[in-house]
This record gives sequence, C-alpha cells and structure tokens, in this order.
Amino acid sequence: MRIFLLSLVVAGTLAGIGASVLDSSYQKQAYQAYSTVGARVGDAGNNLVGKDWPAAKH
Repeated sequence: MRIFLLSLVVAGTLAGIGASVLDSSYQKQAYQAYSTVGARVGDAGNNLVGKDWPAAKH
C-alpha cells in the first residue's frame, strides 16, 4: 500500500512540475500563438461557401 501511495505522490508532483513549466514557458493563448502579419481577419471576401455555390442548388 505504501508503494501505491508513494506512486500517487510522485505522479502528482510530476504533473504539478510539468504544468508549471508548460504554463511559464511553452503554452500561449490562441490569439498570441496564431497572430501573424499575414492573417486576414477583416472582410472574408469570396472564399466562403454561400447561396451562390454550385453544390448548394441541389
């Protein structure tokens, strides 16, 4: 039983260390990770499927 409890403590400790390392240096919010100068977020233009799409007439 002591080995099982010790393994739970070790797993929890490793999870906590991993979460703090990821939080501090690797993980970013989506708006930070996917922000580039080439991203178009204004007018969508004609690249969306709409009522005039040929397959929508079926």
